[in-house]
Formats: sequence, structure tokens, C-alpha cells
Amino acid sequence: MLSLTSPDPGPGGTAPVRPFQLGDVRLGDGLLQEKRDRMKNFLRQYDQRRFLVLFNNEAGRSNPSGVAVPGGWEDGGLLSGHWAGHFMTALAQAYADQREPIFKTKLDWMVDELAACQDAITARMGDGSGGNPQEPPQPQIGRVSGKFGNGLRLNGSSAAQYVTLPQEAISQLSDFTFATWVNLASTQSWSRLFDFGQNTTVNMFLAPRAGVTGNVPRFAITVSGSGGEQQINGNAALPTNQWVHLAVTLSHNTGTLYVNGEEAGKNSNMTLNPSNLGNPGNRWIGRSQYGDPMLDATIDEFHIFDRALSQQEVRALLDSPAGSTSGGTIAWYRFDEDGGTVLKDASPNGRDAGVVVKQDSGKLWIPTHPGYLGALPEDTVLRLGPPRWAVYGGNKDTNTWAPWYTQHKIMRGLLDAYYHTGNQKALDVVVKMANWAHLALTVGDKNHPNYTGPITRDNLNYMWDLYIGGESGGANEVFPEIYQLTGDAKHLETAKCFDNRESLFQACVENRDILVTTPQTRPGRRRPDRLHVNQHVPQFVGYMRVYEHSADPEYFQAAKNFFKMIVPHRMYVSGGTGGNFPGSNNNIEMFQNRDNIANSIAQGGAETCSAYNLGKLARNLFLHEHDPAYMDYYERGLINQIAGSRADSASVSNPQVTYFQPLTPGASRSYGNTGTCCGGTGLENHTKYQDTIYFKSADGSALWVNLFVPSTLTWAEKGFTVTQETSYPRSDRTKLVVNGSGPLDLKVRVPGWVEKGFFVSVNGAPVEADAKPGSYLTLSRTWAPGDTVEIRMPFSIRIERALDRPDTQGIFWGPVVLQILGNPGGGSYRELSLYRHLKRDGDYARSAITHASTTAAGDMLFTTHGFTLRPYYISDSQAVSSYFRRVEPTIVFGSIDTGVPNRKRNDGLPNYDVPVAGITSPGNDGPTFLDLVWDQAPFASHGQFVSAVAGTAEAFVAAGVFTDAEKDLVVSTAARASKELAP
Repeated sequence: MLSLTSPDPGPGGTAPVRPFQLGDVRLGDGLLQEKRDRMKNFLRQYDQRRFLVLFNNEAGRSNPSGVAVPGGWEDGGLLSGHWAGHFMTALAQAYADQREPIFKTKLDWMVDELAACQDAITARMGDGSGGNPQEPPQPQIGRVSGKFGNGLRLNGSSAAQYVTLPQEAISQLSDFTFATWVNLASTQSWSRLFDFGQNTTVNMFLAPRAGVTGNVPRFAITVSGSGGEQQINGNAALPTNQWVHLAVTLSHNTGTLYVNGEEAGKNSNMTLNPSNLGNPGNRWIGRSQYGDPMLDATIDEFHIFDRALSQQEVRALLDSPAGSTSGGTIAWYRFDEDGGTVLKDASPNGRDAGVVVKQDSGKLWIPTHPGYLGALPEDTVLRLGPPRWAVYGGNKDTNTWAPWYTQHKIMRGLLDAYYHTGNQKALDVVVKMANWAHLALTVGDKNHPNYTGPITRDNLNYMWDLYIGGESGGANEVFPEIYQLTGDAKHLETAKCFDNRESLFQACVENRDILVTTPQTRPGRRRPDRLHVNQHVPQFVGYMRVYEHSADPEYFQAAKNFFKMIVPHRMYVSGGTGGNFPGSNNNIEMFQNRDNIANSIAQGGAETCSAYNLGKLARNLFLHEHDPAYMDYYERGLINQIAGSRADSASVSNPQVTYFQPLTPGASRSYGNTGTCCGGTGLENHTKYQDTIYFKSADGSALWVNLFVPSTLTWAEKGFTVTQETSYPRSDRTKLVVNGSGPLDLKVRVPGWVEKGFFVSVNGAPVEADAKPGSYLTLSRTWAPGDTVEIRMPFSIRIERALDRPDTQGIFWGPVVLQILGNPGGGSYRELSLYRHLKRDGDYARSAITHASTTAAGDMLFTTHGFTLRPYYISDSQAVSSYFRRVEPTIVFGSIDTGVPNRKRNDGLPNYDVPVAGITSPGNDGPTFLDLVWDQAPFASHGQFVSAVAGTAEAFVAAGVFTDAEKDLVVSTAARASKELAP
């Protein structure tokens, strides 16, 4: 049995500032507690036995009858197993919070069962040599004659049952076209041409012959089961044994079904689109969510577009494979391969699909190395490396999908079970997994007939640069911890095996931003032009852990520079990142180019996982560098995107969390996400809200108060208890009650967004200190039981301008993003003019954006121009806008209009490192005259205001933006606006 050898095995364990254990901090009543309790209710009722079904299958163990797999991505597909790890972490964290027995009971059962699975798999090795030297034969799936070239026969005489598409093919589409040829071989009803969704409640399908009067084709989409379907029904049954072209389009609220280019049905009252499905775990051609018969047909030329084709464009698809288009903009499956189960994507996006074939159950596989544990065969991990170099795709037999990501989640869950509940068996299991991982990443796939020898550094570099397949989560974070727990140095070497040294690691050490490149500048042998956000952010969380246990400064430098490439250069107001931009490859999980904010929010993006992991990175960097900017980012992401990711609903039918949080004007959030990555991290982040409220110095001399959250800290080693009483972020006041005796430095964060002062008193006596925004205020004293510290940091309305387009702006109330309710329509922005409402103090809350009401929960609502604004963290499905467009056509001072155009200073914006289609870069955009004047507010006197106006006007004249006459008019008007601008 292994035992703990360090009091701080986790993040920051060797740092000068360190976190407390989760169990040392207890949340009080408030916003985060409400979100946490909803998630804990889900954990209480969810049947943990469902996670073991797939593990038992691989271990050759029986399953109880009537217990189904979780679904979504946790359905036997190539990412299966990851959710079990997330669930264990969530159970461990939930138990640490209040030590409620049900969470430990569930967790202990899972650990026992996983240990039995691990033992059963390893036992199949017999003498320990392991390995089945014969690679399983691949099913022979041919092609048949199609409408244009080859087609794919499903069922009937073919072993091909259905097709599974990669998740990017569907996620977050709004307007769309699905178009394909189909040749039905039978008249069976309710078979699906395609079916995309999560289950029988949330799905979107096209049935060529619906089992209704006339057997007409039916398209339907629903988020509430069959009773809530929004349908488009055809007008005649489709014939059998002849080619028929089917297309479904959606443009805003109008859906149209075409048969052979002719309109066969229309619904102009569609309110649902694929983005409402969340991130559908089931993406099938030829299979139904409902268990209906598999499609008995041949299919050809399956297109997915991210827009609604016109009828003319649909008709053109009857004459040639792509018609008048260039093929599906999201994906295009032509089925022209010679054979096999891989279906190549003919679009530029590389979204290969896979054929699922009829399988006869055979004997259990034999592992190559001892200690493997997973919900999939060991081979799905080993094939990522040499000699096969499997790539991401939908074919379970030949492709791969982030296998080390899944291993990481299971290992992380087991470590958390050990840390937070003391489960010794969990530690034993994870160490065996770590021993297996070392062999898998050094010896490799040794029993494959084409094996050439141990894995090299060059092999590893090639692996990790692969899109999605090379996603390893934060696998490199767990091995340094296991090294610290066991003292076995090989585990630290395993962590270093995950270094992405093909291109990204060294570029980050040198602070070269290559997160997005062009085909001409793309480094490495395999990486795409745009890197996947959540594939890479967790790598750098792991690099911090390697740094902590190796002291190699390159790991810290790489992580620090990487973080600063994202914040602020790719950060949205919510703290999220990632999205498409014109000319990019239609994948909103990828990084946008540097400094691209305004031109990357049109479609969606801001994956919740990414914000979660970016917050972890900021937290870990702070432990070493103590830069308050890291905590400012952490708070932004936590209060907005993370808190906003959990629906304000009592439902426990699924985790009720977001995948993406689109910032598109008038967008709404979708909740659910059983089995997805964001569904898994959602289980975690809502059960550990307390982990960053307080930190301690390694020598015990200081307590850091980082976040203002109702909570109680028990610092047993120091004999101190600190209770924080606040309703923040619904209030700007906090009270700390200190119970303990002795000297201690209390370091209180002064947020960077503070504009109206930061006021502190100790035992009622004001503290005279220069509390600068973006700093920590240190209170050094000998404390006595019952001492109080009262903090007031008046919230203010502030505006944040997009880096690349200053008229695209977000609104904040203190740390909270305010979203404008309603949908302006057509993807357009709300347009607001605000400067005429400002007084000399520059306070927007005075009359430009004003408090309208307060909800029963204590959330403040605001109003401007007749629109309602509310906090981002309110989580429902109403349409909202996170950004608006500032329209200030002329220079005004209160109600006095100078008539002079409010021109912009030419700051060369946008100035992108990678081109954006249709956008000139460098451009000639910049802040307006009024932007620059009011950036200097508040003004102590009207004379000071006039001086600011005059100085700015003179600069505009020097730049050739104003004439002398315009300058004089502006300055003279400002001078006589004293009454207008008086607060």
C-alpha cells in the first residue's frame, strides 16, 4: 500500500503561495452555492452503475440488467470512459464540501468496481508477456455504384450498418443545408436518413418514409421528445430502387424540405436549430435514436452546409456532385473510396466519418502492458502512436479520439478520490495506470506485427501535434503528482513525454504566437492552421505541474507566455475564447487569430471547457508569480462564463450545463451535455467553487483573500477561522470575521476593475492605505478572536471595447458582464448612443445605464434605451447579446450637439497576424474623439474637462482628422457646457 509523502501533492505544491484543501473551505449561501447545490442534486440521483457498463464489457465482467450507458459521447464510441473520471472528481469534491456520506458511498463503489476491472484485464495476460500479436482483421466494406461515382450501401447485403460523423460536423449549426442522394431498397418506415442528437428527447432527424398517412418524408427537430417536434412533412412517399435527392434547409425561422429539387414541405415557424441540441453525442447517418430499423438504402454525395442553399442551388445538385457550390462547407462525404470503413471528407475541413459494421462477438482482447484500465480496448490508445499513427475520425476500429484525454480524466478522478476522501484503493489503481502509461509511451505497441522499436521523442512530437487525436487533456498534470506520491522518477519522465515539442512548446518559450498560422507559415508536420483551444490549454496546466516538480524554468515560461497570448488577445468579455472568423475553417472550438474579437463572434464559440481550463492555468500561474491580473481573469471567467454555464433549473435529467456560450447578438444558451467534455468539466467546476477563495503562503505567514464569496475557512495548522459574509457579486460589500490569535498578514485583493475606490476598515476603524486597482492590500497585525474587516468596493458601469473594433463593446457592472435581453434579429447588433447622458464624473450609471429593479434572488437589472440588461450568470434560454455597437455620430456634450462628426483616430485597426477574409488589415479604425475624451474621466472640474477636450482636439488636428475650425468649435462648445455636465 502506498501512502502520502507530501502535504501538498496537487497544484502549487512547491509554490511560495499554496491553495488550501477543498475540505478546509465551506461555501456559504449565495450565487455559487445555488449553482453548486443544483449540481450536487444531479450527482445524488444519477445512477453511478451506468458508468461501469462499458468498463465491465472490456473487462469481461457481467452487468446488472436494465442499466444503460450514460449516452452522448459515453456510449461505446471512441471517447468513452472520460465521463466516469469527471464523475469521480465531482463526487470527491462534493464530499469534501460538507462530507455528505452519499457522495463517498457512490465513489467508493466506483473505485472498487474499476479496480476489479483493471485486475480482470491484466489477468488476461497470463504469464505477463501480454499482447495479441495479430491485429484484428478489419471488416471489408466495399462501395457500390452511386449517383455520381461510388455510393455506400447500408444494411441489406452489406455489413455496413450506419455511419457516425465527427462532432464538429453538427455542433452549433444554426442555418444549414443537409443534402444527399438516397436509393431506398425497402419500404420500411421510420428508418433515418440521418439522426443527430442526444437521445429520444433531444434530436433532429430526416426519415425518408415516416410511418404516417402516405409514408411521406419527415424532418423534425425537438428538445422535448416527440411531442415537441417542429416538423417539415413531405407531400408524397419516396419510391424504392431509384435515386432520389433530398435536401433540408433552415434559414432563420423557415425550414424547407426539397425532393428532387422541388419544394415538398415548408415550416415558417421553426424556433429550434441544431445549436439547441447542445453538442449531440449521436451523429448518425442511417440509425435512429429511437431504435427504429437501420436504413436499408444506398447513399451518395452527403453535403452539410452552414447556410441555407437557395432552391436554384439545390436543383443544381441534381446535375453534378457539387452543383453550383464548392461542396458542403462543413463536410462533404462522396463515398468514392475504394472500400473500407473510413469515409473521407471532401471539404477542406478533414472531418472524416466512419462506417459502423455488424460485428460478431468474439473472445476478449489481450492487453499489451499490465495495468490498463478503460471503457475501450487498450488498442484505441496504442494505435495513436507508431506504427499505425491513427487519426481522429468516426471509425471505432481504426480511428482515435483523444485517448490520452480519457486516460487523464480517469486518473484525475482516482487521484481526487484519494485526496478528498482518503480512498487508498484509488491510489493503488491510479499508480498501476501510471505504470501502464509509462510503458505505453516508451515501449509502445510492441506486439503489433509492424513494431519497429521503442517510441522516440520524434514519435511523441508527431503524436501530440495531431488534431483532436493528439489531445491529451491535462495528462501531464497527474504524473508529477504520482511522482511526488511514490517517489518513482519514471512518472516525472512520463509527464515529459507529453511535451508538445513539434512546434508549440518552444514557440511559447520564445513567446512566438503561432496559435493560428497560414498554410505558408504553419510549422510542424501535422498540425492544422488553427489550434484547438481545449486540446492545448490543459497541456500548459500540466507544464506548470512539471515545472513544480522539476524546477525547469522553460515549462513555467512556456505556460506564462501561452496564457498571455490568450488573455487579453483572444479573450471575450465573458472570459471565454475560441471562435470562427471569415475565411477560417468552420470550427468554433479553434483559436481565433490574435486580437480578433469583433470578427470572431458571429457564429458562436467560447467553449465552456476552455474557460474552465484557462482559469486553472491562471490560478496555477498566480501561485508562483502572484500577479493580480491572473486573479482578475480568474474572477471574470468564474463569475460570468462558469457560473453562467449551469442552468437555473431544478432539473436533474442531465447536468444542465453549456457546451458553447455563443456571443453572437441575440444568441441563447443550450443546457444538457450528458457525456460531453463540457458536461464532464461542468460536473467539476460547480463542485469546487471554494478552491481559490483563499490561499496561504508556504511559510504560513500570510493569508490571501482572492475572491469575495460567502465562505468559512478553517486553517487548522494556524488555529485560525475566517468567515466571509457577503452576497457578492450581487453586492459590493464584504465582511471578514477573523477568529484566531497571533500575527498574520491578511492580503486582500483589490480588483483591477475598481473605479470608485476600495474602502477597508478593521474593527470599525478605517484603514488609510493606497489600495490601487489590480493589487493586493496587506493588513499586517496581531489578530484577536472576533476581529472584523469590512470591505466596500463600489461597483460601477464600465465599458470594454473590442481590441480590433472599438465600437463593438461589452457592458460590466463591477465584475459582472451585463447582457442585453432580446434578439435584434438577423445577426445585427443593438446600437446604443450613451455619451450624451454622461456628466463630468463619467458615471454611466447616473443616467446612461440605470438600475431598473432587483430580482427576488438579489440580481440587479438595468435599463438603457428601453432595453433590459441583466447579469451574465443568470442562466436560462432567453435570447441575449453580450456585445453592442456604439453609435455616436457627432460630438455632443450632454444635449448640446456640436455638429462635428465624432471621427476616429487611426490606430491601424484591425491589425491581425493572420488574414480575415473581407477585412482590410492593417485597417484605419480606432477609438473616436469622444472615446478618448471620456477615457480620461472623472474630471474634478469643468476646466479640467475642457483641457482634456482641447488636448484631444489638438491631437486630432495634428493627425489631420480635424480642421482648426472644427477644433475651435468643439472646444468652445465644451467650454459652455458647464451646466450640462455638472454632476
